[in-house]
Amino acid sequence: MSALFRAELFKLVRQPSLLFWGFLSVPVFAMIFKILLDGMVFVRMRQVSPDNVDILMSAAKSLGISGNSLAHLLYAIGIASIFFAEYRFSTWRILVPRASRFQLWAAKYLACLAFLCLSLVLVMISNALLHIVTTLLFEQRLPNMAIRPDSFLTLLLAFMASLLELSVLTAIVAAITTLTRSMIAAVIPAFMLTLGASLVALYVGPTRNVIPLPSPASEALRDWILSGGPAFLGWSGLAILSAWLVVAAAIGGVAFWRQQLSSE
Repeated sequence: MSALFRAELFKLVRQPSLLFWGFLSVPVFAMIFKILLDGMVFVRMRQVSPDNVDILMSAAKSLGISGNSLAHLLYAIGIASIFFAEYRFSTWRILVPRASRFQLWAAKYLACLAFLCLSLVLVMISNALLHIVTTLLFEQRLPNMAIRPDSFLTLLLAFMASLLELSVLTAIVAAITTLTRSMIAAVIPAFMLTLGASLVALYVGPTRNVIPLPSPASEALRDWILSGGPAFLGWSGLAILSAWLVVAAAIGGVAFWRQQLSSE
C-alpha cells in the first residue's frame, strides 16, 4: 500500500503543470486576491488591517477557500486527472494483477488528500506572510500580531473541517470518474454541485436546518467553529458531510471493484 501511495505521489510530481493547476494554483490565486484586496482597502482607508490581529485566527478563516466554487473546479481537475490517468493510458490491466483493487483505489484517494493538505497548508502560510508583507509595503511598519492559545484549537478544527469538505469532493469526483471513465464528466458535475448548492443557499436564505448538500453543510460547520454559530447546525453539517463521504466513497469503490479492467 505504501509503495502504491508513493508511486502516485511520484507520478504527480513528474507532471508539474497538473500539480500546479490541479492543487497549487488555489493558494497562488488566493494570495493574488488578498494582495489586490489589501491594496484596495489601503487606498480607501489608508490602513491594511487593524492592530493586534490574531494571526492563527486569520489563518483559520483563510481556510474557507476550500468552499470556493472556483477552488472546487481546480481541485476537481487535479483529482479527476489522477483517477483518469490509468484509463487514459490503459494501464489498469498492468496494475490490477499486482495489487488489490482496494489498495489501488485507496492509494489514488490518499495521494489526492496529501496534495490537498499541502494546498491548505500553503494557503495558511501565505495568509500569514502576506499580512506581514502588505503591512510593510503599504504602511511601512511591522504589523502587531497577537497569538492566542485557544486559536490553535480553532485553527486545527478549521483545517480538519476544510479537509473533510475536500475529502467529500475527492470521493465524488473519484466515483464519477470511475463510473464514466471520463475526466470531463466528473469535473463539470462536481463544479455544478458546489455552484448549485451555493445558489440554492442564497435563494432559500437562513434556515433552521442545514441544506443536505456538501457546500451548505461545510459552511455551517465552519460557522460553528470560527464564529460560535449554533451547535446543532454545526453537528448537522458534520453529519451531512460524513454521509456524503461514505456514500460517494462506497459508490466509487464498488464501481471500481466490479469494473472489467482486462482491456483498460
